Amino acid sequence: MKTITEILGGAQVLLNISFDLQKCFEEKLNDMQKTFLHMLRCIEKFVPVLYRPYVGTGRIPYQYLPFLRSQFAKNFFQIETTTKLIERLKADPNLRLICGFEKVPGKSSFSRAFEYLSAIVKLDDIVGEFAKEEFKGKVVYHNNRDSTAINAREKVIRKKKEKSKKQLKKRGRRPKTEVKCEKQPTEMEKQLTASPEKSLDALGKKCAYGCKKNSQGNVLFWKGYKLHLDISDCGFPITTCVTGANVHDSMLAIPMEKMTEQRVTFFYSLMDSAYDAKTIKDFIVSRERIPIIDPNKRKNQNYIPLDPAKKERYKIRSTVERANSHLKDNLIPKAIYVKGHSKVSFILFSAVLCLSALKHLQFIC
Repeated sequence: MKTITEILGGAQVLLNISFDLQKCFEEKLNDMQKTFLHMLRCIEKFVPVLYRPYVGTGRIPYQYLPFLRSQFAKNFFQIETTTKLIERLKADPNLRLICGFEKVPGKSSFSRAFEYLSAIVKLDDIVGEFAKEEFKGKVVYHNNRDSTAINAREKVIRKKKEKSKKQLKKRGRRPKTEVKCEKQPTEMEKQLTASPEKSLDALGKKCAYGCKKNSQGNVLFWKGYKLHLDISDCGFPITTCVTGANVHDSMLAIPMEKMTEQRVTFFYSLMDSAYDAKTIKDFIVSRERIPIIDPNKRKNQNYIPLDPAKKERYKIRSTVERANSHLKDNLIPKAIYVKGHSKVSFILFSAVLCLSALKHLQFIC
């Protein structure tokens, strides 16, 4: 089976360009550059207008769109740092022209532009718009949900716990005249009525320590963040979120379920044992969908295993694991040097958008 790069290498017709594409560039376009050019065409249909006006004094400012394209180039060509990106743009005239730079800016200009774009451009919403357009009039039968660890190079700030004075309760039975305190709803139960945006804002987003079991059953510890994904049967990203590493996977189930149902139509929600909670199952059933969640073998409890039909469908959940490995092996930098949730999310969401574009190219080819 041919790769996307091999398919697009000589398929100039897909670019919808009537004249010779090679005449626009100084050097011969290689297969990777042609793929990146077509990938940008897929993404920029959903990018909002980024115009930077000239106030009339001083140097004419750089536009923001070339900086956004260069961020996608960092993901696609696996360029780790901004310094290496600048060197690559200076040495590669084709990539410089694809990104839209006549003159390569300095490192400080890139830093300011990336900070502005991470605050203004909502790439996670663009991922949702891309998925909505891709599956318009179609059905996604299985929604596969999982998270993956993202290491970060920043300091974890721990809050000092305030010592609360506990009120000493009187021993014995409660008197009849005393009013019984109502049971407060848990954080997961509050998500049932709250909007998904409000539920996500209430979760921790700062760099933290985290631990989880990997696919081999070993406990993995790391410092940084978590990337949460909802993936279709064919590996296309639908919904994506970034939280601190200490946020449990189950806290993202209900908000992401609400966001995904607004974008595509699906019938099954596939999750691993970290999402095994009665509140999550009841919510999915109330939406007239079927939850297929691997039972959690908790201590001192008899768990009910999946029936053979659900066990067979549960095998499809490997698509989200393959999507995570594709992101971490080919699109997300090996080391993330920026700090803060917004900047880290900008890098991760741009990698997810690249994956969406590549999957779109795979479908049409």
